[in-house]
Amino acid sequence: MEPDSEEMESEYESEEVEEDVPLMEPSKDAIYNAEGLHEKLEDIAWPKDIDWIQKLSIDVNLERDIDVNDDLAREMAFYTQALEGTRQAFGRLQSMAIPFLRPPDYYAEMVKSDSHMVKVKGKLLFEKKKLEEAEERRKAREAKRIAKEVQAEKLKERAKQKKHEIESVKKWRKQRQNGGTGGSKVDLDFGFEEGEGFERPKKMRPGVAPGDRSGGNARHAGKFGKGSGKGGKSREYRNTKFGHGGKKGLKRQNNAESANDIRGFNKGTAQANKKRKSRQAYLVRMLDLV
Repeated sequence: MEPDSEEMESEYESEEVEEDVPLMEPSKDAIYNAEGLHEKLEDIAWPKDIDWIQKLSIDVNLERDIDVNDDLAREMAFYTQALEGTRQAFGRLQSMAIPFLRPPDYYAEMVKSDSHMVKVKGKLLFEKKKLEEAEERRKAREAKRIAKEVQAEKLKERAKQKKHEIESVKKWRKQRQNGGTGGSKVDLDFGFEEGEGFERPKKMRPGVAPGDRSGGNARHAGKFGKGSGKGGKSREYRNTKFGHGGKKGLKRQNNAESANDIRGFNKGTAQANKKRKSRQAYLVRMLDLV
């Protein structure tokens, strides 16, 4: 530790030596000519008999002493002095009847042209729009990141729940294989106690049979399923026409009773019969002419 302390002391001494460097002495050729300085001051000073309007200077004397080290008091003194000088200048100008305020219809010529100001305005609007778009993109990225975190949390929770259910089923199977009375009770948490499982609805849909497990959807499968459309037929119609399986060829054969039954014979419409009669009359007339 001693060598380090000696090095620190030597550095401290070297800094003290640098700080004690004496200032440079003024040049021996410099001349302090007080009389010449006063003559130059008189040459550049304002004449004593000049009008006040030419110089517009106001002298304000503060009656109280100000501590120059107090920032607040010093700035307040500057403000008070400037305000008092402005009041005195206003009074003098008004007494001399000299206009000093800008008229309401006075328009000063602008330093920059209107076309240049239009470019400046467009540039400012472009920068503003650019900042807004960047802010929107940042918000979108933040929302996407939050949504991704929430989705990952949900997937993790589902995987955890699935793992717990699989383990419960494995323990239950193991208990069943060991005889079912292993002494350790395995709880299978499938949500049946809370009513979240296969709970039968209290109200049945109208027109649904008590034993229909599909809830009436099987009846409308042909109407709303793949067979729906212009040429589709419902399952109920097909069952009525073709039956539910088995031999159906004998059912479509004629017998004596069905052969003599001509109730389903299509005799045609009245319009077709009228055309047929008119055609027959035309043929008869043609035979008579021959």
